[in-house]
Amino acid sequence: MVNPLWSKQLSRKKLAEKIKEDVINWSKNVLEPMNKHIGFPACPFAAKWRRDNKLRIEVRPDKSKYEKHLTTVLKSWNKKQHDIIIFCDPFWEQYDEEKFQDKIDFYNKTYNRRDVYFMGFHPNNPATVEDQEFLVNPHDDCDWEPEYMYSMMLIQKFKQLYDASCKLHKIGYYKKWPAEYYDDVVKTRQDTYEKLFKKEKNHGTNEKTSHEKRR
Repeated sequence: MVNPLWSKQLSRKKLAEKIKEDVINWSKNVLEPMNKHIGFPACPFAAKWRRDNKLRIEVRPDKSKYEKHLTTVLKSWNKKQHDIIIFCDPFWEQYDEEKFQDKIDFYNKTYNRRDVYFMGFHPNNPATVEDQEFLVNPHDDCDWEPEYMYSMMLIQKFKQLYDASCKLHKIGYYKKWPAEYYDDVVKTRQDTYEKLFKKEKNHGTNEKTSHEKRR
């Protein structure tokens, strides 16, 4: 794994191209194949996003303010054209994983009501065999490792993400997910959506939503 900040041989444009290739290879090798731990691809939508050009990958071009670059990307997002944006940052050493989580929380607080949801991955807090083996060792033929180090901010349409998760519940996709990871990633997100957009619909009822009935 190469830290691009140490390499003087790559121009910034070339580095961005290499990181985009790295993300595509991550999708092809980790997210798209059938996952031996859960019986589904790690991300059931990744292959279609890639094939249909619904995935947009952007790379932070320089060390100037992170939020400036990400906000510019958000303003230029054509939601009819792309379902997901992955914003990669090769200058991730400017912030630790806690500060990165602060960025994620800030953007979610600001944009959730605009039908946008954020989640992220920081190089200092990778998936581990102990906690998320299905993301580390998805199938027997997988030997993929990232060529470069960068953080990733995944940005999706909130309603589309919520509806997709509800459909995945119905087919048993989450049954073999690690419980703690499921609660942190899925249940928290689904609860947030329902608090923001389904207050009136669910008011006064005791009906459990699909993510609460998982187990």
